Amino acid sequence: MQATLKTTSKKHKLTLTGEIGFAETNALWDAVQQIAQSPKATDIDWSNLSRIHYAGVQMLFALRKSLEEQGYKLQLGEPNPNLYQHLHALGVWDALIQS
Repeated sequence: MQATLKTTSKKHKLTLTGEIGFAETNALWDAVQQIAQSPKATDIDWSNLSRIHYAGVQMLFALRKSLEEQGYKLQLGEPNPNLYQHLHALGVWDALIQS
């Protein structure tokens, strides 16, 4: 798993690739913490992410809530098709886009 965070004066872009199992959630947590310390609009690119552990999904929910409380948006890009099917089947996709 790789989490790459790029920041401009107006927004963050977090690119997630590979798989985020439980053991890899620390890298995601580090990126989420960096975003939370300097909140601004954030785009998530997970088009090359094939799997995400529930702990990682919880971090994305928490990040969205934190940003929205401060007046910023979390924009989720199109996920990998297999990841989308998995998230959609569990009802997580709808919860992420509707929250």
